[in-house]
Parts: sequence; structure tokens; C-alpha cells
Amino acid sequence: MKHWSPAIKAFLAIFIFYEVLGWLFVGSFERIDQLQLINGNNSSLADLAFQALTATAEVVLPVLLLVYLFRFQKAYALPYVYSYALSTGLIQGLKHLVFTDALRPLAFFAGSGVKWHLIPGLLISEYNSMPSGHTGAAFFMFFWVAVLLRRWFWGALAGLMAVGVAYSRVYLFQHFPVDTLVGAAIGVGSSALFYSIHYAKSSSK
Repeated sequence: MKHWSPAIKAFLAIFIFYEVLGWLFVGSFERIDQLQLINGNNSSLADLAFQALTATAEVVLPVLLLVYLFRFQKAYALPYVYSYALSTGLIQGLKHLVFTDALRPLAFFAGSGVKWHLIPGLLISEYNSMPSGHTGAAFFMFFWVAVLLRRWFWGALAGLMAVGVAYSRVYLFQHFPVDTLVGAAIGVGSSALFYSIHYAKSSSK
């Protein structure tokens, strides 16, 4: 496992910690309690911060990273593309073919009578909750950021950024915690798979 740099190991440690803690959280509280604990603890500063974090997983930054790879780190460009395609394909397939009836919090809690914190002007989706595409994209992308930066500190920071995106999806009332846990696992699994294949091919030459 010589090709697993300190940054990747730190990133994966953050990911594993997030998954373990997340599943314990999901198993310990009802869905309404999960959302009240996260969405209910809000502020105007958090509104801005979590909208900004969510935006890191949207199309622009992953595409900019791809352009950077093709320009400066061509060896990683195709594994990056393949992992992006696999992660996106799995998530969209699960959303539209398997978990077709999975409601997002806005629709799921429509009759609960709870006054949720919704940010004015923010579009809140109601369907295709499982799994979280933004979270999958964040963990996929920040895995490759860790690959590029190599030092453990930057890998840990990349992991924390990805976790921040996952948390933002629940805070913004777009997903349940379980949606983000599954999305994160798909994003990391896809990237780790093609990163390992890349190095297996390089070692065999």
C-alpha cells in the first residue's frame, strides 16, 4: 500500500470516523429527532457557510479540478473521470431505479406540524432523497484533492470539507443523514477503486 500517501490515509480516517459516528447517530434517533438536532440548530452565519459548502460539490469545482488534472497531472485525469462516472451513475441509478419512493424531508414531514428552518429563496427538493448526490460528489472530489496534496494535514482538511458538505445537506433540509452516509460511501469507494487500479497498472509496467 505504498501508494496510499499520508493525505489519503488522513482523508480515509476522517471518512471512516464520519461513517461510524453517522450510523450510530442514525441508529439512535428517529428521523424527526435527527432533523431537529441538525436543522433546528441554525443561525444566519451557518446558513451562509453551509450554502457555500454545498456549492463546492456542484458541477463547477469538479470540472475545474478535471481541467487542472488534464493540464498538470494527466496520469490522474482518466481515473478521476472514471470514478466520477461510476459514482454519479450509481447514485443516480439508486435514486431513480431503486429508491424511487424515497421522500426528502420537506415532503416526508409535510404533515408533522414542525416549523422547520428553511432559507428564503433556497430551492428545496422533495423527491429522490436516497442517496445524496452532493455528498457523493464531495467525497469523490475531495479524495482526489487528497491524492494531489499528499501531506496528512491537507488530506484531513479535505476529509473535513467533505463531511461539511454532508452535514450541509441535512442542515439545508435537502436530505436525511442516512442519504449522506450512503452517498459518501459511494463517492469514496468509486475513487479508491480507480485510484487502486491506476497504481496496479503503473506497477505492472
